[in-house]
Amino acid sequence: MVDFIRKRLQIFVSSTFSDLIPERQGAVEAILTAGHIPAGMELFTSGDESQMEVIKQWIDESDVYLLILGGRYGSVEPTSNKSYTQLEYEYAIQQSKPIFSCVITEEALEAKVKLHGTSVIESNYPSELRAFRGLALSMMVRFWDDEKDIKIAIGETLSHFSRREELQGWIRPHQEANLPALVDEIARLSKENSLLREELSRSNVRNTQGLSHNDLKRLLEEEELFDYLVENEEKLVDWSVLYGSDGVLKQKVKRLCFYGVLMRHEKNLLNVRLTDVGKVFLSQLKLDVIHGK
Repeated sequence: MVDFIRKRLQIFVSSTFSDLIPERQGAVEAILTAGHIPAGMELFTSGDESQMEVIKQWIDESDVYLLILGGRYGSVEPTSNKSYTQLEYEYAIQQSKPIFSCVITEEALEAKVKLHGTSVIESNYPSELRAFRGLALSMMVRFWDDEKDIKIAIGETLSHFSRREELQGWIRPHQEANLPALVDEIARLSKENSLLREELSRSNVRNTQGLSHNDLKRLLEEEELFDYLVENEEKLVDWSVLYGSDGVLKQKVKRLCFYGVLMRHEKNLLNVRLTDVGKVFLSQLKLDVIHGK
């Protein structure tokens, strides 16, 4: 099967919940049909963090923000006295996320009231809802009478968004990389790392023997410690048991501690991890690779 979708966007779907269940379902179906990825608060749990902080994280990680606005204002956050839906919308604006809204027509709202009663209209915060609706109408918006209108609007709008180069989306690993963008990113990181190296050179981070980076590298290679350090870098980020009865391994760890690259746990001497010196040393190695040294 030919994959016509080269870039799959993550769409954050925001709305009140109980009064718009069919409409939200229709939106999710339309996003999936278009080959993209829906995200919304009912699709995951918030864990131990506050609800709004979790929402912000998911908006940050999404490419597009979609608002479905019906006749309810939604639950109000007590500090701001704004609904969570409006707070999500305003946060997406602050983060410069592409936004589009599907707003119910007056005729459709009247029809929903006749069918479902007053539970689908706002009775506690009508003025706040009017103000929020006005804000939504000031930006990109499509009107809807039912979920079919929402599906059509989403399909057409996502087709437009998927062609926008600045939206990263999710890209399959086998697809071609954006080489110009990678070159720019490498240049940016190289400049940033150069500044960090200058800062580190002015700091107090030194190995215990006062050796330069190149001298330390040479000594570690001569003592056959260099390969061991590089191969075990990931394990050494946190306290790890890397030696015990193995006398050769134990000697290597002792020498690396002598040079200030590793440190042993003060209570459990079998556990070791990288020192700041070790971290700087390995970071410098990676920079050397980038610069072809």
